[in-house]
Amino acid sequence: MNAVGDSLNNYLRLIKRTPLLAPDEELHLAGIVQEWLNHANPPKALIKGGTRAKNRMVSANLRLVALVGLKYKDRIGSLQLEMLDLLQAGNLGLIRAVELFDPARGYKFSTYAFWWIREAVTHAMREGSSGIRIPKTILNLAFRAERLQASSDQALSTRTMAVHLGESERRVENSLRTVRECRTTSLDQKVGIMGEDTCLMDLVRDEKSLTAQDDYQWLLRHVQTLDSREKHLLQLRFGTEESRSYAEVAGSMGMSKGQVQSLERRVLRKLRRQLTPPCHSLPRKA
Repeated sequence: MNAVGDSLNNYLRLIKRTPLLAPDEELHLAGIVQEWLNHANPPKALIKGGTRAKNRMVSANLRLVALVGLKYKDRIGSLQLEMLDLLQAGNLGLIRAVELFDPARGYKFSTYAFWWIREAVTHAMREGSSGIRIPKTILNLAFRAERLQASSDQALSTRTMAVHLGESERRVENSLRTVRECRTTSLDQKVGIMGEDTCLMDLVRDEKSLTAQDDYQWLLRHVQTLDSREKHLLQLRFGTEESRSYAEVAGSMGMSKGQVQSLERRVLRKLRRQLTPPCHSLPRKA
């Protein structure tokens, strides 16, 4: 087994040693993190406690990142990515999920974090989508030659570029040809005309993978039973990656901050009564 394989196995063994969180512990830690991050001027004790709670949630969920990342193991074979790179990207998505997770919404953290981790992993694959592995020396020389050409007002011959770069004409020509011929189209490449979040892979049906609509279709059916004002509130509060504050929602809906908070509590209670056990099974805080 090579060094990369050994490092991956060692990492997977290491993260398995971290104990998982009990549901009530997860909610408690998430509450501390939110109190810390939403405090306008947090005291040192809160900063220390919030940082400790955040790190605990991240370390306890590294196995979830591995579970998501390893599903893409076969896909990265043609990319200039190692599995550890992919897991590191997923870990950044996990950290973001910990920072944004609101325990008051009434669902498990793993359900929320899954989307952020998968998004970070697929983004890393799009960024590293050079289809064929090329030696770094060739890549660097081709990059220098292309940069030299881009800085010139006229087309440069291979001989001229070689002189400027201090390389042989044949080596410059081979590097440029290799990179040009190995540039392939990745299935994770974004399709601009379809929207910035759409990539070629989205247009190919994969029977083994769930779409975001599949993941949350059960919830959307219940949301559709709400009245227009309730749905508008949920859209403003939770419909984007960055949740709007109560004050912002109040200004948009022509309500007071207290009225928005009260309406949100009623809407969430209504949804919890309708939903089947992921939400009902969550323990209540003592």
